[in-house]
Amino acid sequence: WGLRVGFITYGASFVGESRPLYDALERKTAGAVRGSISNASHLSQEIVLRSLGSQDYREEKEDKFRIMKERALEVKRVLADPKYQEAWEPYPFNSGYFMCLKLKTVEAEQLRVHLLEKYGVGLISLGKTDLRVAFSCLEKDDTQELFDTVLKGVNDLI
Repeated sequence: WGLRVGFITYGASFVGESRPLYDALERKTAGAVRGSISNASHLSQEIVLRSLGSQDYREEKEDKFRIMKERALEVKRVLADPKYQEAWEPYPFNSGYFMCLKLKTVEAEQLRVHLLEKYGVGLISLGKTDLRVAFSCLEKDDTQELFDTVLKGVNDLI
């Protein structure tokens, strides 16, 4: 995605004034990060910092969380259909971004290429049996069609 930002949280209990200790910890951490990561983007960090201070941030965050949660729940609902049981088993997942299928009858890379060439569906193969689905960019209403297409691809290959 290109916009990668990291956060580190330190928690400690100090007797007396803690600000100088936290300042030193921040400087040491910043030096360690700069010394080991040469491509950190100041622009992306500045954008995220300003976004966190926006008046609309909390509302936008809650809206996006709701969308991602709905997508994850829809994926779980669709995958509960027994028609998929012979083709794959979904790995447990609890987020609204990625999930993986453990394929039972075809190899992941062969299926990935077939889905892309025949149906225009792009997924990621991970090893021999695992297929990763990034449903973060999938509209909720397209979920059933996606998994039905993957099942078609499996059936094409067996």
